[in-house]
Formats: sequence, structure tokens, C-alpha cells
Amino acid sequence: MIEDLYLGDSWISLEFSTDGGLPVFVKFRPYLQNFIDTGFYNQRMDVIWAYNPANESLLPHEADLDLMEQVEEALVNMLEQDNQTILAFTFTGENEKWWAWYTTNVDIAGERLNVALAEFEPLPVTISVEEDPDWDEYNGVLEDFAE
Repeated sequence: MIEDLYLGDSWISLEFSTDGGLPVFVKFRPYLQNFIDTGFYNQRMDVIWAYNPANESLLPHEADLDLMEQVEEALVNMLEQDNQTILAFTFTGENEKWWAWYTTNVDIAGERLNVALAEFEPLPVTISVEEDPDWDEYNGVLEDFAE
């Protein structure tokens, strides 16, 4: 059933400034209601890459940014292959890159994540899991950034 859900490739990307005036980039999928409505995606797996900033902007070095894009592509290809886990949003700024994934089964997602990351040298990422059956974090992103 979930493999038949439509996962479009529509994204909204924008930049905002923190209260301290630092730039942060956010990217999110605006059309995930069909996934929310299933009631199957109750856990959020956060993958956070702590990086050393390029300068006082607290954004990553270009080389780190390129590697982050490669990692994201590998994760999307592995985790989203059958809609078992989907990337809802990302934030980049203030010394970290945060990928927020909603999943039907965190054990399967973790196994797939390990397979995807195995092609890279060890990365400075931490992984945490939160119960988020109402998609509160995602809805907060929509409230803050969707028009």
C-alpha cells in the first residue's frame, strides 16, 4: 500500500536569518498529506551532521556541502525506494545539517541508512528517533515557511 503512495519531487527551498542574523537554509516537501493520512509514519529519524563552519556565517565549507549533497542523494535512493521512509525537510546552518525522515519502521530505516552510508568514509553524523505520529515537527516547518 505505501509503495503506491505518490511521492512527488516538489520542494520549497529558501533562506532565512536567525535572531542573531545568521543564514540558515531550509528545504521541505510541501505535499505530504497523503503520507500523514495513512497513520503509518509515526516516527521521525533525525540525521544530524555537525560540521566546522567555513566562516562566521556558520555555513559549511564548499567541500563539506558537496559531500552532504552526495550523502543526501545516497540516503534518498536507499530510504525512499519503496516509500518506507521519506525525507520531509532539511535545515543547513548554525554548524549543522539536519535531515528529517518520517518512517514506518525505524529498524528497517536504520538498516538501510547504514547500507547507504557504508559507501562513505566515517561521517560526523548522529542519529536520533522521535515519536512524531502527528508530524508536529513537519507541520511546524509548514507553518513557519509555507506561504
